[in-house]
Amino acid sequence: MGTVSVVVHVGLPKTGTTYLQRVLAEHREQLREAGVLHPRLRPGAHFEAAVEVRGSAAKFGLDPTAIAGTWEQLCAEARAWHEQGGTAVLGHEVLGGASPSEVAGALAPLAGCEVHVVATARDLGRQATAHWQEEVKLGADWTFADLERTQLRADTGRDQGPDAGGRRPHFWHAQDWVDALTRWGGGLPPERVHLVVCPAPGAPPGELWRRFADAVGPGAGALRPDDAALPPANPSLPPAEVALLREVHRALAVRAERGGEALDRSTALRLVKREWAERELARGGPAARTPAALGPLLTEVTEAWVTETRASGWRVHGSRADLRDLSPVVGEPGDPHPDQPPPAGSDPDALAAAFLERAREQAGQATTARRGLLARLRRGKGPA
Repeated sequence: MGTVSVVVHVGLPKTGTTYLQRVLAEHREQLREAGVLHPRLRPGAHFEAAVEVRGSAAKFGLDPTAIAGTWEQLCAEARAWHEQGGTAVLGHEVLGGASPSEVAGALAPLAGCEVHVVATARDLGRQATAHWQEEVKLGADWTFADLERTQLRADTGRDQGPDAGGRRPHFWHAQDWVDALTRWGGGLPPERVHLVVCPAPGAPPGELWRRFADAVGPGAGALRPDDAALPPANPSLPPAEVALLREVHRALAVRAERGGEALDRSTALRLVKREWAERELARGGPAARTPAALGPLLTEVTEAWVTETRASGWRVHGSRADLRDLSPVVGEPGDPHPDQPPPAGSDPDALAAAFLERAREQAGQATTARRGLLARLRRGKGPA
């Protein structure tokens, strides 16, 4: 890989991407001095840009007009840095599922640059429970058994057609690294397409960064793995807490269906997902493990993808010899199933009511603040 390029990191979801984004952001100046730019427009710009590319603002509770042009702005900074002889890194895990037409639209502003595409991949055993948990945090009320029945055991193969994408079960569309790299790297020489293999459990802190930096190029390697050994960004929810979160979603849905109050998408993601689930419920404890009975299925799929990867000519960063770190990590026979009852004494309906009350309070505070600002403006005093 050359020392000058634009690297587009396209995910995949739940493969250490939040950790990598934090390393890039928290060491932005050190990396810049080494010739690697991680463009910064504002906090969350890479996420918003990826959502813009995917046209999925509604899913994430964003205003599409507020994020319009964000991807173009990031690409403009990357192009300018590239033209000065540096390497730029941009992207977000939301990009992984992009359709071919979305990929073409995303890469168009980078025409003329030496573009490299990087995907991170983790074993399907850990991915199954991580994907399930993330979907529940985003508002789904599925049990793990639901996921197994409707997605894990229901794949019909990759979609066909010039703009296929997303019609197979979401888990497989989101986690198929061969499919993602084929869509994103189809127009690139294979040596510009990179698979970064997430380390197996127990790997030294910073090992994922070492592998990712190897894909980005020499400048990124100036940041040593020990300097990139940040604590986990997204601690797992214990199974009982996942169950409680599901029940709260159901309680909110029942209230809305009966003509009561409802949380809009943006408010629900802020209050339920970010402020409660990710800050309070994620307090540690044993995480759910994919049942051992799924091991044969996940192993068969993994071996097929590994065979395709070896034949592709793509660069692999990690366990190059046999991609052993992608072997599915599943539970032992007799381990607790991921579907557990909520914590004793929990009251999902009371929690739903509390979230609605909190939303009312915040809406009232916002209204009062707006009225105060308008009053100050009328008096010619400007914002406080």
